[in-house]
Amino acid sequence: MAKIVAGRFTTFDQANLVASRLYDRAFRTNDVSVFFLNPTGQHARFPVGGDVNADAAARPAGKGAAQGVIVGGVFGLALGVLLFVVLWRFWLVPVVGLMAGAYLGAFFGALQRLRGHEEVSAAQAGMRDAGVMLATHVDDATADTAIAVLRDAGAAEIEEADGVWEDGEWRDFDPTQRVGTPHEAEARPEPTVGVAANDRPPPRRDRHGPVRGDAQPYKDATRASPRRTDWL
Repeated sequence: MAKIVAGRFTTFDQANLVASRLYDRAFRTNDVSVFFLNPTGQHARFPVGGDVNADAAARPAGKGAAQGVIVGGVFGLALGVLLFVVLWRFWLVPVVGLMAGAYLGAFFGALQRLRGHEEVSAAQAGMRDAGVMLATHVDDATADTAIAVLRDAGAAEIEEADGVWEDGEWRDFDPTQRVGTPHEAEARPEPTVGVAANDRPPPRRDRHGPVRGDAQPYKDATRASPRRTDWL
């Protein structure tokens, strides 16, 4: 199994800029992959669509529906028998009462279980949010470097996993499961720019020491045109 470090960004430009920084730190092109992660529920994990059998907020509805079927079925059968004895001497009356009671009981039982349940986010459900993922193949010597680059660039989430890395791609990547977070990575909000907060050029110097108050801003030519990795 390969060791993989990954982070999520908002745009491809941000992720590609971070990829160029990894290349500058001796990471190979086939050790870095940039790809888009679809929103939760759009990964088509099942033939009929969707990612899970039931959403986290909807799971209690099944138990409520089962209880409602029993209660409603008994009530509907009793009402049907009463109507059969009092009004209509037809054998379908109790059957219809049983079926109608079970249907209505399941419906209202499920609604009752859902009452008071708030919307569950992707993070609470253990799933990843949508965005542009940057994954890099690392070893024990380069893992800390990759984590530091992603953290300083403002990655919204940094993950560390053991997986299958082949032909420059994370082959067994599961978009529905969140993996471990390294201790070195701190939780940060969504990145607004794809630049590292502490990746600043050193102060310019002359023979008298540092130059202060330069009229022209410093420009890093290596960051002007980051290499594209969309094809990975």
